Amino acid sequence: MAGRRVEPHSTGNLPDSAFDSEVIPSSLASIVPILRVANEIEARCPRVAYLCRLYAWDKTHKLDPTSSGRGIRQFKRALLQRLERDAEPTLAVRKKKSDAREMQSFYKEYYEQDVKALDATVDKSDRAALVKAYQTAAVLFEVLKAVAQTECAEIDPQINEIGQTDAAEVDPQRNETGQTDAAEVDPQRNETGGH
Repeated sequence: MAGRRVEPHSTGNLPDSAFDSEVIPSSLASIVPILRVANEIEARCPRVAYLCRLYAWDKTHKLDPTSSGRGIRQFKRALLQRLERDAEPTLAVRKKKSDAREMQSFYKEYYEQDVKALDATVDKSDRAALVKAYQTAAVLFEVLKAVAQTECAEIDPQINEIGQTDAAEVDPQRNETGQTDAAEVDPQRNETGGH
């Protein structure tokens, strides 16, 4: 992936902007959409943003458990430091009794206020905002499923149905592994070949 990279002598204390797509190692392209969503929703719901980053860290660890890839160790360390810093403050502002309920509530709110509202108002010539909203909803649903599984919580059937429908809406943007490609999330990448 084109862009800045973390130098090997880095202390791992990367700024919050380090989670932008240009510094994520190319082998972790599948987590770019998750971190984009975390950044996008952080002001609205810090706990959900935290849960998205936690899911991204978990996914990163599953993709490269030994942190042997270029820049992976520094990236994981920086993301873990961010998670440690945000854990308690975001828990303090959590509105629901559990993370699964918080995710479920935010997903439903996002779907109602963003996806449905845009779907009703966006004209056919400018669908980029709607596509982005569906992509965001698909990532939120992916994180919701992971959080619910971790907490052994059930997803409300209505929300599950909406999430499955959203995934089908975004499906043309998915690659054969079911993950959104970084270039598809950031249209400028396709136009400029990178950042």
